[in-house]
Amino acid sequence: MFYYHVDVFSDKALAGNGLTVIFYDEKMETKYMQDIAKEFKQFETIFLRQVGDRRFRARIFTVEEELDFAGHPILGAAAAIHEKLYAKEKNAIMTFELNNKVLAAESIQKDGHFQITMNQGVPEFLGTVDGAVKDTFLQALNLTANDLHDTLPMEVVSTGLPYLIVPISSGLEQAKISIKNLEEHLNKVNAKFVYVLYVPGMEGRTWDNLGEIEDVATGSAAGPTGAYLCKWGICKEAENIIINQGSFVGRPSKIKVFTEQTTGEMKVVGDVKVIVKGDFLV
Repeated sequence: MFYYHVDVFSDKALAGNGLTVIFYDEKMETKYMQDIAKEFKQFETIFLRQVGDRRFRARIFTVEEELDFAGHPILGAAAAIHEKLYAKEKNAIMTFELNNKVLAAESIQKDGHFQITMNQGVPEFLGTVDGAVKDTFLQALNLTANDLHDTLPMEVVSTGLPYLIVPISSGLEQAKISIKNLEEHLNKVNAKFVYVLYVPGMEGRTWDNLGEIEDVATGSAAGPTGAYLCKWGICKEAENIIINQGSFVGRPSKIKVFTEQTTGEMKVVGDVKVIVKGDFLV
């Protein structure tokens, strides 16, 4: 097997969100993939097997579990594919088959890095959260009602992975997951993860559901967040929305997202820097 280490949402090395991309040819057991993801200890690791012309079966793992979709692994994988297989081409378009979703990405070679645009598809709005349930999430996130944005609701939005978006106008620095059963509460509102969005600064934070690891830059949350901001009139469709993330873990990152007006699909754009490539020996 051959692997790359790339930094996503950055055009420079040792910045943005790190990712391991592993190319494999033969069938691989799920447990083995999970063990490899634990070994690399990235927020996510993506495994790629070519199944057609510029078409790849992709499986994504955190150190804890397999995910049906994640954003920064697709962006990083697209750059690695471009570097490994189509390096002589300025632009490369490829398709990814995920567990429950098929999506396309376009890679453009820049000066020393790649710029990737991923089509996350049409967003789904899965419901707002209010009353006692809203209070439960505020407590779980170490926030108060005074921190909430005055006019925007908590809402679950998905472009492949459903996020509970929690809009705030203060308190981002104190936000954290303060309970051990957050996933149980998220399941009740049909969400997988939570994304705390400081609206005045367009800055977000998210964690694994135990609150042990904070993500640097979350591509799978960018599509839902962009769709949410357009729905509630904070941003306009076709406008390039810049979401900031990662400053609290010392890896400030910028994620660009916009709505394709003709289709309503969410497009997420990020730079990728390839920094390591090598052989996996076991």
